[in-house]
Amino acid sequence: MYTMNTLSDTTGRVAARLVIVLAIALAAAPMEALAHARMIRSSPTAGGVTQPPAQVELWFNELLDGGFNSIIVYPATEASAKTHTSLTQGEAKVDPKDKTHLTVTVKPLPPGQYMVEWRVLSLDGHSAPGRSKFRVIAAKQ
Repeated sequence: MYTMNTLSDTTGRVAARLVIVLAIALAAAPMEALAHARMIRSSPTAGGVTQPPAQVELWFNELLDGGFNSIIVYPATEASAKTHTSLTQGEAKVDPKDKTHLTVTVKPLPPGQYMVEWRVLSLDGHSAPGRSKFRVIAAKQ
């Protein structure tokens, strides 16, 4: 016996296939998103304007390993240079009370624009770099 496909049968199969493809895509997406630590907040604020900070603080969406993390602050005029004048003092440290929080002390910064570059190692073993910029204005007297 021969049956004829109707438009609703064809539409139903297409919809079912679309649901399957979307389910697979959604299942795979979180793995990609969680593969590397991503900065979610900073002080000074990325792109922001501030008085001279004593330190740079970064918060990430994943727990960080205690070692192998770095932050460098340098003048924005050196952004395209191969080497940078580091304005940080000491090593970047993970906060023992909040392992998503990384801090480094900076030298006194005169007014100007500065780059912050980091590389962090999350507890799952993935290393991730990043970069942001902020501007320093004269300190209030």
